[in-house]
Amino acid sequence: MTIDRGALIAEAALAPSVHNVQPARWRCIGDDGIALFEDVATRLCVGDPTGNDARISLGAAAEGLRLAAGRAGLALREAELPLAEPGLVPVAGYRFVSDAAAADPLAGAVDARRSWRGGFATVEDADRGAAAALAGADAKVVTDRALLTELARVYDAASYDFLRDAGFRRELLSWMRLRRSHPRWAIDGLNAGAMAMGAVEARGAGVVLGKGFALLDRFGLARPLLAEGSKIATAAGLVVFHRPAREAPFESGRHFYRLWLRLEAAGFGAAVLAALADDPAAARTVAAMAGVPAGERVVSAFRIGRRPAGAAVPPRARRALDDLLV
Repeated sequence: MTIDRGALIAEAALAPSVHNVQPARWRCIGDDGIALFEDVATRLCVGDPTGNDARISLGAAAEGLRLAAGRAGLALREAELPLAEPGLVPVAGYRFVSDAAAADPLAGAVDARRSWRGGFATVEDADRGAAAALAGADAKVVTDRALLTELARVYDAASYDFLRDAGFRRELLSWMRLRRSHPRWAIDGLNAGAMAMGAVEARGAGVVLGKGFALLDRFGLARPLLAEGSKIATAAGLVVFHRPAREAPFESGRHFYRLWLRLEAAGFGAAVLAALADDPAAARTVAAMAGVPAGERVVSAFRIGRRPAGAAVPPRARRALDDLLV
């Protein structure tokens, strides 16, 4: 059995990760094995101090590998966990086995999936109905306009609380690529194109999040400049992703990716609203408003809507295969 593990890893690398840091590193072992590691250099010490988001990202990468393998008529079987190395934390070990039934229909949405940070097309009743139909065992969907408006307020408040932390802003800016001339524009992080920013908006974001923040905050100008709530209030829906409270984040990450692919397959653009999960008070409010069952935790949330007709979808920023192999 000949396995093109490079192609499978490249497809797995299309999975989402927090701030697009892409923490997954891979090693081919023997003829049919592969090991997954976390690159500790990608950790967000301020924004993700416990490593929760990193493990969710790694779970998404592992699910991406499983989906890619399925398209190739292969399945993953757990294998021995690799040993830790300087700068690399072992996450999982797998073997590829032939399995003609391993193909997953969600794999068809992998190539198209992107974060959509721009505005949505005008929402029709049919869009709200299609959004509501996405509710499932680990997803609640809010489509009521009044509730969306309130959740927009909750999101903006929670997001701004994080942004008032100077360390958080510095770390965020270190992963933002606000000029096309940035050497890592097309490699990793959050570039202005992916964030739906024009050149002027990108320069402004650098000022607001950087040296200008303290002055703008003092005069009450920073918060409205950074607010994104209007895009929630005018969305087709807000999807609340929840999982069992004690579930390992790695496992939650697998399901997170699958849910995002479900949104894409249904024709929706989606943007992650991390602050609604990361802020404990906001997470409690969202859980109550969306009807998340007891014993479940809010892992993330998305605003979803139809992309405007003819809207250009920005290319992904991704590391080269050589950077992913260790």
